[in-house]
Amino acid sequence: MVSMRCTNCGGSLQEFRALTGEEQKFVREHKPRHTRLGSYFRCAREGCLRYQRLGDQNDGGSFPEPEK
Repeated sequence: MVSMRCTNCGGSLQEFRALTGEEQKFVREHKPRHTRLGSYFRCAREGCLRYQRLGDQNDGGSFPEPEK
C-alpha cells in the first residue's frame, strides 16, 4: 500500500492499494494512453471509488457505483 492524497476524500492522506483484475480492465478502457497499470492505485478507504496514478493525483477518476 502507498499513501496519497485522495480528492474524493477531501484531499486527505489515504492508503491506496493495487488494482484488482476487473479494476485494471476498467482503467485500461478509460485511460487508453496510460497502459502501465502498475502505476494506478485505488483508495482503500471503505466506500471510496477513487483510482489515480502514483505521483499524480490529477490523473485518475472514479469507478462507477456498484450495481444493486
